[in-house]
Amino acid sequence: MSSPGRTGRKRWFPQLPLAMAMAPLGLVFIASAAEQALGGGQVVGELAQIERRLDPIHHGPVLELALGVSLLATSLGIALRSRLAWLWAITVLAVALTLRVPPDLIDVPIALYTGGLLAALLFQRHHFATRSLASSGLFAAAVLLAFVTWATAGTLRLGDQFEPPVEDLTTALYFTIVAVSSVGFGDIVARGVEARLFVVLMISLGLVVGATALSSILVPLLSGRMREILGGRGYVERSNHYVIVGKSPLGRNAAVELEKRKQHVTLVLDEAPEEDFYRKRDVVVGDPTDISVLRTAGATEAKGVLALSTNDADNGFVVLGVNELNPTIPTVAALNDPSNESRLKRTQPSMLLSLQALGGELLAMALTGERVDLEMLTRVLQIGGATPERAK
Repeated sequence: MSSPGRTGRKRWFPQLPLAMAMAPLGLVFIASAAEQALGGGQVVGELAQIERRLDPIHHGPVLELALGVSLLATSLGIALRSRLAWLWAITVLAVALTLRVPPDLIDVPIALYTGGLLAALLFQRHHFATRSLASSGLFAAAVLLAFVTWATAGTLRLGDQFEPPVEDLTTALYFTIVAVSSVGFGDIVARGVEARLFVVLMISLGLVVGATALSSILVPLLSGRMREILGGRGYVERSNHYVIVGKSPLGRNAAVELEKRKQHVTLVLDEAPEEDFYRKRDVVVGDPTDISVLRTAGATEAKGVLALSTNDADNGFVVLGVNELNPTIPTVAALNDPSNESRLKRTQPSMLLSLQALGGELLAMALTGERVDLEMLTRVLQIGGATPERAK
């Protein structure tokens, strides 16, 4: 069994260390792009002279700048355990790794750092399963910011191949938005061959990036309605329901029995479910010891919260979280190891459920011919551990 300290660590590990490791790498790429644009770190004068040194197509300063901005923005999504941010981070780091491979020996440390971060994200992939509107919006912002940075800088680099010439950031940003949105006012036209190829590439990537960003926001909003149309349960208002925490046989059976009694159930799992049993039900994916996840599951408006994980420490933290959100909500905590009974009682669940104790008691009573009564069940289930607020 995990210790309480280890369970508490799940609230910030591994997402925060990975996010903190990714952000400095983004700054390194931004600094590298600025150094190249400035001609080895020496200020050359006017901004237009700096911008013309940027290469929009090859892996020069523009791409490094876009990668750096993207890594900085995506690190926020990693901190939120966003699955979309994780996928984007893997893609960006893979591209970044190709820019830092020898023969330039000075790039070896950065290449090793990038490769190590990429390996760490792949190894910890099961921790990034959150699909929320907030994290999807953050992912969309990161992708759009990186793309607009690249396209604007590239337009400036090829400014003299446009008619009229593009000579400032405002005009470059304006042309980027107009071109990608396919408005086509015609006030700025690409004349050179290189500029035309760049515009074609910019529009093509813009369509892909725009579709990805929009889908990352719209899919979470529409998925519930689509499930309803296709015959699934879909998402319903989470109130006056039961919240069951934990992917355990006890949790599944409790959900089935409550549904037989016409009760709505919301399941909280720490990983995205794969079984059909969970796909057909209202599921919230996230760390159950995180109060924000419990709030998303509607714990403040629930009839009761059942902490039925196979980990006693997790069950204790769930009960503590519910007590903090709303101490009047009844809670049930499953006790898996009898040695943890005293510690789990300190969290003050309304009911402490020990299947080992219950099974042993029932077996002994059946063998000796004793009668099962309400007093015996109350004693074995240890009902009555509610706080004073609940007792009222």
